[in-house]
Order: sequence, then C-alpha cells, then structure tokens
Amino acid sequence: MKALFYKDIIALKGNLKALLIVLVFDFVVIKAGFPDMAYLISTFWLIDFVSRTFDTENKNNFYKYVISNAVDEKIIVIYKYILVFLAIILIFLIDFSFTFLTGVDKTIYRFLIFSNLNILLYEILIPIFFRFGKIAREVIRILVGIVYVLGIFYMVKDGRLFSFDIFTNMNIFLIGGLIALVLFVFSFGLSLKFIKKKVE
Repeated sequence: MKALFYKDIIALKGNLKALLIVLVFDFVVIKAGFPDMAYLISTFWLIDFVSRTFDTENKNNFYKYVISNAVDEKIIVIYKYILVFLAIILIFLIDFSFTFLTGVDKTIYRFLIFSNLNILLYEILIPIFFRFGKIAREVIRILVGIVYVLGIFYMVKDGRLFSFDIFTNMNIFLIGGLIALVLFVFSFGLSLKFIKKKVE
C-alpha cells in the first residue's frame, strides 16, 4: 500500500504546477460569474492526473512488482478507487469554496452534481485504464478535450451547463447517485478482472 501511495505522490508532484494554475484560473473564472466553466476545467485536470497515475503503473511491470511483494490485486483496485474519488471530492470542494466565498453560488448543489457526474465517469474509465493502459489515456484525453471545447462553446453561448433549481438538482443528484452505486459493482469487478490478467 505504501508503494502505491508514494507512486501517486510522485505523480501529483509532477502535476502540482498545473494544479495550482488550474485553481487560480478557476477562482478567476468563478469570480467572473462562470462557475460551471471552473468545474469543467477541474474535470479536465482530473483526467490528466488520473491518467498519469496509471501511466506510472504501466511502466516497468509495476503491478507484478507490487503483487510479488504480497499486495493483493483487490487492495490495488480498492486503493485506486479511493484515490480517484478523494481527488474528485477535494478539487470540487475547493471550487465550491470559491463559489461560496465570492458569493457567486452559496448552494452545494453544483458541487454535488459535478462530483457525482465525475464519479460516474471514472467508474467507466478506471476499468478502461486498467485494461488498455497508455493507448486508453491518449484516446480518452482526445475525447475529453473535444467535450471540453464543446462545453466551453455551450457555456459561452448559454452561460451555464445546468439549470440549477432545487427540483432539478435533487433529481439529477439522486438519479446519478443510484446509477453510480449500481455501476460501481460492475466497474470494480471489471477492474479486478483486468488487473489479474495483467499480472498473469
């Protein structure tokens, strides 16, 4: 477990400057009245960070090395999900703090919905990263880049991604939460299956 933690700390250090730039840019964008755009920018950074952690694992047979040192495959998969979900919550919690402190949005709905959508996204992406490695990273970064640009164009045109009224917020959050719970079972099972194949 320590090896996994140290590896991801190294990945974060390599991406720390980009994170600081993202947070400063998020604050400026939120202050200008575009909180959805800030959350979208954070989403793009998360894709880069998570894919980097998988890159370091795919080099030099890292999985075989860790498992040969008595670390179970299940522990590796559990750790990965915990890491990704914590990263999602922390960066969006910072964005929520910015929206609250600037007075742009003092409700927690935007934080909950974007966090939930990202958890759903990674429940799909984590097994793909485990299965296809570097190729998956490059393809996904291109696809996310396209979605990112389209999202910015949409926000520039309409000013927001979601209509944040209480009824809509609760529906999106509850439905997304239920889907996330169901999807997690399949996502975890696939991730465990793919990592076992890697070390065989």
